[in-house]
Amino acid sequence: MTTPGTGPAGDGGVQGNTFHGPTAFLTGDHGIQHIQFVYQWKPAYRIEDFPVTPRPVSTRVLAEQPSRLLRAVHQVVPFTGRRDDLDGLAGWRDDPSSQLAVRLVHGPGGQGKTRLAARFADLSREAGWTVWQAAVNETGADPIATSPTPETGTGILLVVDYAERWPTPDLRRLLQEPLLHRTRAPVRILLLARPAGIWWESLDTWIGDTLDAPAELHPLLPLADDPSARAALFHQARDRFASHLGLLPGQACRIGPPLDLNIDEDYAQILTIHITALAAVDARLRHESAPTNPARASAYLLKRERAHWSTLHQRPSQPLSTTPDAMGRTVLTATLTRPLARIHGQTALDRIGLADSTAAANTLLDDHRYCYPPPQADPARTATVLEPLYPDRLGEDFLGLTTPASPDEPDTPHPVPEAVTDDWAHQAAERLLLPGHTHTDTAAPWTRDALTVLIETARRWPHIATGQLYPLLKNHPELALHAGGTALAALAGLDSLDLTVLKAIEPHLPEGRHTDLDIGIAAITARLARHRLTTTHDLATRALTQENLAVRQSYAGLRDEALAVGQDALQAWRDLTRTNPAHQADLARSLSNLGIWLSEVGRREEALTVTEEAVEIYRRLAAGNPAAYNPDLARSLSNLGTRLSEVGRRKEALTVTEEAVEIRRRLATDNPAAYNPDLAASLSNLGADLSAVGRREEALSAELEAVEIYRRQAAGNPAAYNPDLAASLSNLGADLSQVGRWEEALTVTEEAVETYRRLAAGNPAAYNPDLAGSLSNLGNRLSAVGRREEALSAELEAVEIRRRLAAGNPAAYNPDLAASLSNLGADLSQVGRWEEALTVTEEAVETYRRLAAGNPAAYNPDLARALTIWAWVRYEAQRDPSGALRATGEAVEIYRRLVTAVPAQHLSPLSFVLGLQADLLLGLGRTREARDVRAWLAANDPGAGS
Repeated sequence: MTTPGTGPAGDGGVQGNTFHGPTAFLTGDHGIQHIQFVYQWKPAYRIEDFPVTPRPVSTRVLAEQPSRLLRAVHQVVPFTGRRDDLDGLAGWRDDPSSQLAVRLVHGPGGQGKTRLAARFADLSREAGWTVWQAAVNETGADPIATSPTPETGTGILLVVDYAERWPTPDLRRLLQEPLLHRTRAPVRILLLARPAGIWWESLDTWIGDTLDAPAELHPLLPLADDPSARAALFHQARDRFASHLGLLPGQACRIGPPLDLNIDEDYAQILTIHITALAAVDARLRHESAPTNPARASAYLLKRERAHWSTLHQRPSQPLSTTPDAMGRTVLTATLTRPLARIHGQTALDRIGLADSTAAANTLLDDHRYCYPPPQADPARTATVLEPLYPDRLGEDFLGLTTPASPDEPDTPHPVPEAVTDDWAHQAAERLLLPGHTHTDTAAPWTRDALTVLIETARRWPHIATGQLYPLLKNHPELALHAGGTALAALAGLDSLDLTVLKAIEPHLPEGRHTDLDIGIAAITARLARHRLTTTHDLATRALTQENLAVRQSYAGLRDEALAVGQDALQAWRDLTRTNPAHQADLARSLSNLGIWLSEVGRREEALTVTEEAVEIYRRLAAGNPAAYNPDLARSLSNLGTRLSEVGRRKEALTVTEEAVEIRRRLATDNPAAYNPDLAASLSNLGADLSAVGRREEALSAELEAVEIYRRQAAGNPAAYNPDLAASLSNLGADLSQVGRWEEALTVTEEAVETYRRLAAGNPAAYNPDLAGSLSNLGNRLSAVGRREEALSAELEAVEIRRRLAAGNPAAYNPDLAASLSNLGADLSQVGRWEEALTVTEEAVETYRRLAAGNPAAYNPDLARALTIWAWVRYEAQRDPSGALRATGEAVEIYRRLVTAVPAQHLSPLSFVLGLQADLLLGLGRTREARDVRAWLAANDPGAGS
């Protein structure tokens, strides 16, 4: 008995570098130690213990910098209220219906998100949960040694602060982190962010599609929304701050709340009350008047910071060489850049004009670090510089208070008349973001953070919006491409936004997909579309606006929104076409797009219908003007082939793919530079379609031609075409193996694996899936030439990658995992590892059963193949021959139906499983049935052997 044939498979996952070995880090201020471990480090992020206890702060430091008492890590004011929020979080955490669940807690800065997360973390630990946090690593951060992962107890709670500021690919990579998916314990991921909006809608869709996990939104309402509760919150904070600052209780009780406490809605935020109470207590200590509103309270605390800088500069012993003015400018720089590796901090100070040498930069950085040291509890920050002011609101207020009101009108009063402003601040952001020239392709490491801080500051300080942010982006709109999708979405959501800013940015946006920017582009497009649809009455312009919005929403993963807007666009084009046939091409394009969006939401039959209509229109147009419309016809035919394949109509898919190839061949003959890549893509698709219907020699010919074209393209532009060449080589290996050219098949498959390894090393997120597919194919090729141990090694690596992928996105990757499991079972059996072979082949069968139940046309062939391998392994292992016989019977039933439709493709596997069935029948003593099976084989497939 020979080993059953195994076909190609593909797709993989993300894998970063992991540094092993336990490392203890000391944390806590002024000699207080706390051991903290990092459990995963990757260039983009790290996963570590969530801090267990509040960090103490010394009386000396508080006397000089009272703002330290506002930091959430110190928890000076006891946690208050939020009973409903904590109960809701506990119910979400303990819900047994989900292995993995995600929740976003969102609210404005100062609402209390970090304190709520800390309190929930403490309660979760008490309930037996392991609590971790994830943090972004600064650009250029050195690798950190990781500790062995501890026992997870009841489950894992992972807290992710500033979730909206993470680059979208990195946040998605974190949510797929294998450390979170290897455990059997439940995992809960708590995201904290200021906005929800489009960035969350896109992520919510992705979580459902990729992780198959529930994602919930948890808006955090103002703690002091009820004006009658604000006085009690003020008094509580006042008493705690007074205790830490040394103000006697008898004096503290004389400090009353501001007169407008129950009127000014800024006091609905608990941080505003805390800032006001702290400023009032410190003012009493210094026999000064308490500030009268929230902005003045921030100005008072920042005045105390300035006094601290002056004291350090003037102290008799070891004075800091940095002047108060220079320190203020360095603090403003840190507010924009946030923590950086020292080398980047040096560059930032040089660019912004504060240091013209490395020595001068290091002096500023060291003096600033003395004033604002990074938290010792954070092992990744021990080597960073430019720690910003905390809380973030205070840093944003520093930027708003330090920057004069109008760069063009120096006499314009500042919103806070007593604010200490600095004219230097007018050009600070521009100097920091534009290194001496206007257009830059490579952004500085701090660009994303600086733009995010400017946008967030603009919410509360309008003169930052009109005097800094908007002019910067109108004059240098290319900067927006470096802001990140969430920052662009926040910009588009500003109530006072000048739409000319978005109009300036719009031409610079990439035309196609952009993983990091898609959500922001969708938000910008939506804001502009709302404006244009309310101000434009031209129906064609309105239709184009809707169609463009739908495309952008689709790229952002907002499929339902894209479908709804796309349907509106389609209706507009239908209405226009009835009176003006000149819009036929627009209608066809809209139909073709709608087919994609319908397919993305699983409405495949409707997708097929509208795509067929698009092809019909393009046929008419191309008949009258082939030069203009044949490229569109070929593209729509390619889409139609995909839609037909999705519903299992493979013969029809082949027909339209052949037509697409024919058109593109003619186009490539006249203009090879423009159309050869499209021709190669269609040829590769054609090879797959021909193989699917058993026309193997023709499939091989098409794939050989595709490889030849891609080799020429890759020779001139490897960065653009090596991925296509690798995919085509992988397909070619499968086609060569199907016609028995085993050694050639092995050679090209090895080349495909080698190419994908290089690609995956540079971009694992993009190419690990393809690497897994090529490895699975390599296992097949090695097995065919008898190199069984090597085949097993390749297939084990493929399965490892695909398991990680399927854990994060079962809908996308379970089919590939099942294919690799079947192949792995065959390889394991070849080296006598029967128990493992039985386990993985059974898993493959069960996976394909579920898939075929939902889409029999697509997955019945795979189920029959998996059943055959499972039965063969049981036969070879001499385990449960009756069960093996039942499996062959099920496979035979499927293959008989398939042979009726496509005999060339399915007669050979049917013959194999019938031969296996005959052997099993003989072994069970059912001789007559075995003879009948062999007689059928002799009559219908004379070349079949047992």
